[in-house]
Amino acid sequence: MKVRIPLRPRRVDGIDCPFPIVRLRVRDRYGMLAELEFRVDSQADFTSIPVPMARRDAIPFSKAQQRTVIGLVGQTSAYRDRVHIVIAGREHDWPCDFLTQPPPREPDRLSNDLLPVLGRAGFLDEYAITVDSGYLIVTRIGPIRRWLRRCLHALWMACGMVHPEKQPL
Repeated sequence: MKVRIPLRPRRVDGIDCPFPIVRLRVRDRYGMLAELEFRVDSQADFTSIPVPMARRDAIPFSKAQQRTVIGLVGQTSAYRDRVHIVIAGREHDWPCDFLTQPPPREPDRLSNDLLPVLGRAGFLDEYAITVDSGYLIVTRIGPIRRWLRRCLHALWMACGMVHPEKQPL
């Protein structure tokens, strides 16, 4: 499976800043599938869904594992649980942080940019992503391809073809 999805257009201070969005089906507490838009964020450790959105769409989560999560612009509390996401007919069970929201900056207004985030844990074990020429390209990785990737990565390491992470490009 390979899917090409156009990046969502966005302008910030007159500068084009398109970003990847995918619409996914998420299993709700009644066994039905709710559709949610997710920002694809390869820098996010976990998939994250704001608690108000999870409640609105009846996505189940437990408050048993509360933690503090830290991002680029601050911190909030979250409940770590699991989420069931369906991609191209295949259901996945991945870790998810259900985020409590900080108060909105303007009264009675939630940010339009506040979307669930599809993070690395689980997702990048089974899918490869590329952003190229205005598209997000999502490719399912089967067991044979995962094995071939491990072999290729070992070969790259043995041949010195991997750039050291602490060395500038």
